[in-house]
Formats: sequence, C-alpha cells, structure tokens
Amino acid sequence: MDELAWDDACLRLEDYLRAHGVRPRERLLALTLEMIRQARGMHAKNPGKSPLETTMKLVIDRTDAWFSTLAGAPERTVRARVAFFSPSFQRKWASEFWVSSPPEELLAEIRNATIEAGPALDFQSLVRKEMDYGAMKDLARETWGQFSWSHALRAFLLWLVVVLVAYGAYLRFFA
Repeated sequence: MDELAWDDACLRLEDYLRAHGVRPRERLLALTLEMIRQARGMHAKNPGKSPLETTMKLVIDRTDAWFSTLAGAPERTVRARVAFFSPSFQRKWASEFWVSSPPEELLAEIRNATIEAGPALDFQSLVRKEMDYGAMKDLARETWGQFSWSHALRAFLLWLVVVLVAYGAYLRFFA
C-alpha cells in the first residue's frame, strides 16, 4: 500500500511539473526523483501525513520560494507567477523552472513584465429585434404553399409497399 501511495505522489508530481512547463523528460525525471527523495525523508520524520500530502506540501513550498526569488519582493510573487505562465515566457524559460540560481536575464524579464487585464466590458441593454430572414422567408412560404398531404401519403404508401415486398421475400427465401 505504501509503495502505491508513493507511486501516486510521483505521478502527481510529474503532472505538476509538466503543468509548469518542464518538458525535457530527463529534467522532469531528475526533478521528480529529487523531490520524492526529500519527501521520503520528511515523511519518515512525520508519518502521520500521506506521501501525497508530504510531497505536494514540499513541492508547493519550493515553488512559492522559487517564485519569490524571481519576483525579488514578496508582494510581487503573484505577478511573477502570472508572467511565468504567459506563452512568451513558457517558450523561452520553461526549462529554467526551479533552477537554484535563475539567469539574470530571466530575473530582469520577470521583474519588468507588465501584466494587463483584458479589455473593459461595457454592459448594454439588449433590445429584442425582429429577425430578417430575407429570401429564405419567401422560399419557405412558397414551399409550404406547394406542400400537399397527398404527396406525403403517396410517398408513405410507396415505401410501405417496398418494405412489405422485402419482408415477404425474406420470409419466402430465407426463413
């Protein structure tokens, strides 16, 4: 049971790292093994928690500390997180996730990143308008005007005869 719990913790950790953009498989495995070893050590000291809880607490603490390092100030940690997950940063810096000493260029880009919210929404009153169907309205009216139940009844009877003949052939030759 204990090994299954550690396997689950390992898989969750890999998913967490992939979500943070760690793509090279070798780096992903190295970080996972490093964190699982540390989590096993912590778990040995405090076996009251599950391996998953221990691992994820350690991982979240490390991630928070890393983003604090990137931000340079505790109040800018959230800004660093948001900037790191932008597509341009992910393409360029995803491989630097959790490095012990981030490159100066990464630190400068994160600290100088500007984050803008989406466009301002302006709520407006919606007034009901009649739909203009254009030529479709005239075409539908003409088609409905030409519709005759006798044509529909004739088509139904024709298909009924075809089905009955096919059923009779089946009973005669195959049953």
